[in-house]
Amino acid sequence: MVKQIYGLGRILLFSAPSLLLAVTASPGELHATREWVAANILSTPSVNARHELPFSFTYNGEESSQFIKRCKREITTRRLDSQRSEIILTYTHLDSGLSLRCVAVEYQDFPAVEWVLYFKNTGASDTAILSDIRPLNGGLALKRDRTAVVHYANGSECRADDFAPLSAPLGPTPAAPQAPWIEQAHPLQLGSKEGRSSCGMLPFVNVDAGPEGMIAAIGWTGDWTAQIYQTDTEVRINAGMIRTHLTLRPGEEIRSPRIMLLFWKGERMRGHNLLRQFIIEHHSPRLNGRPARVPVSLGTWGGNFVDKHIAHGRWIKDNNLPLDFLWVDAGWYGQDETRVGADVFNSKWSKLVGDWFPNPHYFPQGLNPLGQALKEMNLGFLLWFEPERVRAGTAWAREHPDFLLGPDVSGTRYLFDFGNPVALQMVTAHMIKLIKEGNISCYRQDFNLNPRPFWDAADTPDRVGMAEIRYITGLYQFWDNLLAQYPGLLIDNCASGGRRIDLESMSRSLPLWRSDIASFPGFSATAMQGQTHGLGLWVPLSAGICDQQETYRFRSGLGPGMVLIMAEFEKDSRNHFALDWLQQRLHELNEVRDYFLGDFYPLLNFTLAEDAWAAWQFDRPDLGAGVVLAFRRPQSPMVAATFFLRGLELNAQYEFRDVDSGNVIQLSGKECLERGLPVAIPTQPAARLLIYRKLP
Repeated sequence: MVKQIYGLGRILLFSAPSLLLAVTASPGELHATREWVAANILSTPSVNARHELPFSFTYNGEESSQFIKRCKREITTRRLDSQRSEIILTYTHLDSGLSLRCVAVEYQDFPAVEWVLYFKNTGASDTAILSDIRPLNGGLALKRDRTAVVHYANGSECRADDFAPLSAPLGPTPAAPQAPWIEQAHPLQLGSKEGRSSCGMLPFVNVDAGPEGMIAAIGWTGDWTAQIYQTDTEVRINAGMIRTHLTLRPGEEIRSPRIMLLFWKGERMRGHNLLRQFIIEHHSPRLNGRPARVPVSLGTWGGNFVDKHIAHGRWIKDNNLPLDFLWVDAGWYGQDETRVGADVFNSKWSKLVGDWFPNPHYFPQGLNPLGQALKEMNLGFLLWFEPERVRAGTAWAREHPDFLLGPDVSGTRYLFDFGNPVALQMVTAHMIKLIKEGNISCYRQDFNLNPRPFWDAADTPDRVGMAEIRYITGLYQFWDNLLAQYPGLLIDNCASGGRRIDLESMSRSLPLWRSDIASFPGFSATAMQGQTHGLGLWVPLSAGICDQQETYRFRSGLGPGMVLIMAEFEKDSRNHFALDWLQQRLHELNEVRDYFLGDFYPLLNFTLAEDAWAAWQFDRPDLGAGVVLAFRRPQSPMVAATFFLRGLELNAQYEFRDVDSGNVIQLSGKECLERGLPVAIPTQPAARLLIYRKLP
């Protein structure tokens, strides 16, 4: 037997079942967090300390460490609820009127702390230049003789390696143990691209310092940058917006990106699993007081006649398919010519953004007939929008040119200015009207435009960064307004597929379309597996995709939710997946989907090679159950592997059931850890799904 060993060892009241925490914080981790908060936020700044606070900026050419010494300092604390305490640090410069508030939250159920900076001009005239705002400028204590490894990940760029895990060592190496690692020598430079937070890189890092570590996350749905380096005494992270160089008008206030630090002890995967549970509990959309469940949807193209859309919903209900949403994508709006068989490649959907009125030929009575029909079927309605991108010649371009930034170099594309309060009021009212009209239960917001050039063009030399700050702040207000108006609404955050994933967006929305690589027919199942592995380290809630009647591809997209694509079914209702196969797969998905909310353990090193295997385990210790999923890829010569499982109780007995064969074996937790779980896959490509439970 060949062994591969991983080095670590509703809407519709659509909320997840009650979830007890999987991995839980240890007393040592909670104590480390309290010590960090006491030393970096609560303590009185030292006159001689260079880095007194976990953030920095420059005001009128002076570093913040010096500037705040001349400010009036106030601190207030209060208990927000049983799990959170708020600390507000305020520094006011009486001469200039510049006020800084650091609003921090310390968690009692997780070893985590987070904060946002607010700068306000309380004076009667413009402030001096405020620049280089870094809401994170702090680190993890680490002596020079120890090497830290920074783990991070690709973002989404419509590539096969979207979300692939990456790592880089810091500090002394065996080849150069006495290297002069001084401050800012050889920094690791990370960041986003062109204005979308997870385009390029995910805004998360895990600093692994051996028996302990720290995860840092940036909550900002625009651009961010981070420099990570090791000094003689610590690993430092300097992070924030890419550029800030601005003056504040009287009464004006701005905010910074959100920063979150989570401290862990033990081994690296423990840190990742603490992060997963922290995000589920504190940074995910909530319905009825519980985290929203990731839906299972049938995805269809929007450019279709309303009776065909209703027929799609009726087919779902008539066949008792356990789907949550009918997903109606782009193409339903504007004056595009009608056609049977319209899709993303043969319609003018991208040229009609900015004309957010139902196509009168497809929807002669608007969205209500479809929304009402789906409501009567007890089926959710997901509808695609892209309000931030406006094409020349559309209704919004003609009627509201003062609400637009641009055009770009093509002269045809504009950015709707969410930083304009009047424009924000208009787009909010318009979208609320459409949501009501269509009984829409999931608002899907796409964003297929790089906003960076528009923001740069809108800034003046003394207001660099202001257009982005106003825009992103307005975007949050827009989402919050929709959720306040419709508390049961779910928001899907797409942005060219997975390019806006960060703490702030995740708190309000779910990434139901991980990457636009899935927009192309025949996309690689290996890429979908890679997304589950890479994204699963940081983001617990997302949906995979299956576009073919093939069990291997279906299981490649298994997760807490899924999108089914049947392109031929949209053209001819007789051309759908075989019902017995589909019902079996959906039963399988519903049996395992809640296990994906638990602790994640990759069982093999990450690779996209077609001659390899991929495998992982999702464990729910609160349920005493979990799932093991293994893939033999198309060119793999291996017929079997042994996997050393994690998270199980050593003295407990577990039953493992092969979903395909029904075969059952029993192993103790100790056997799973020391001897491993054998898995055979005689054909390729193929997948094995095993569900386990602890025996009484």
